[in-house]
Amino acid sequence: MSAVINTPIKIMMVAGEHSGDILAAGLIKRLREIYPNAVFLGIGGQRMKAEGFESLYPMSKLSVFGLFEVLKHLPELLRIRKNLKQRIMAEQPDVFIGIDAPDFNLKLERDLFKKGIKTVHYVSPTVWAWRPKRIKKLIGSLNALLCIFPFEETYFEQTEVPAFFIGHPLADEYSQLLMSKASDDKAHSNPETTVLTMMPGSRHGELNRHSLIFLRAAEICARSIPHLKVLVPMPDQSAADVFCAIYNESAIELDLDIQLMSSSKMIAQSDLVLVASGTATLEVMLLNKPMVVAYKLSPLTTWVFKTFDLLKASFVSMPNLIANKPLVKEFLHEKVTAEALAEELIRLHNNKSSTQSLVAEFKEMSRSITRDADKQAANIVSRVISGEI
Repeated sequence: MSAVINTPIKIMMVAGEHSGDILAAGLIKRLREIYPNAVFLGIGGQRMKAEGFESLYPMSKLSVFGLFEVLKHLPELLRIRKNLKQRIMAEQPDVFIGIDAPDFNLKLERDLFKKGIKTVHYVSPTVWAWRPKRIKKLIGSLNALLCIFPFEETYFEQTEVPAFFIGHPLADEYSQLLMSKASDDKAHSNPETTVLTMMPGSRHGELNRHSLIFLRAAEICARSIPHLKVLVPMPDQSAADVFCAIYNESAIELDLDIQLMSSSKMIAQSDLVLVASGTATLEVMLLNKPMVVAYKLSPLTTWVFKTFDLLKASFVSMPNLIANKPLVKEFLHEKVTAEALAEELIRLHNNKSSTQSLVAEFKEMSRSITRDADKQAANIVSRVISGEI
């Protein structure tokens, strides 16, 4: 009688940037609870490696942003994808999981799916916001699409895309942060002090477009709000250097604290937040802080978006997208002025009932996306592996 050979589950993954590394690491940890002997390999970062993942290429090879940067590295990216596809076909994994990075992963997933490899994509491409024709790349390419926002699952209900809402990992993390009472900490001992946290962005282009306007808005606010303290979290020294240079050249004088630190701590210490649109707006919402949202694209990109009507979503900030209504004030493109931003910040400061109502809605929305996303994602992947999906 021949012995039964239990072959370990093999899961291949590709994450292309820091945020994907975080998502994938959480997913790997939960998948190991289901498949203790599973083998994980592909392309990933340090957090994934800490969970026992084998990265065949440095994740930094995929972390390319901007049209011209992508074009510059396109030959290498195409070569990596071709070689990786060949390796995946040779390995014949039980499932392939693309973590975000749609420009790299969607084509790879379609090719693998057609060859009989089960595929999952984690984080929906923003087809609901712009370039909706990209949805064609999802149909017939996936066994499951893992959505981190409820409106995404609703969007795909009328399509052939197998979409599943799993909640947002950041909501799980920040739920724990609030439970630990970290948000009760204040950045000051003087109860008369008002704390404004400014988040002009992390990339140099964003910092160059937003920083001076945000600083001028804070300067205007300081004339109307006594004892205003301004906090500025920066993701790294390079970004901090750009911001500090702009501040020093502006001749603006503020009670300013710039730190390289987790933005969550400074947000938690805030009374008001002025934030560039992006994931940071979700952070602010999850920490229940009133905010004003702004975003300026480069003049050329603004022209392209307007000329070709590329932006399809009614809103750009995560709170408004989740609520499907204008909860927070958004200032975009030419409407991003220091005067307009300051006026709205001062209004929020003076209208306590308005901010309390806003925070109450934030709390309810936060609960709606707090679902233990890592566990939910692992369960969907397991169902794909078993053939249930």
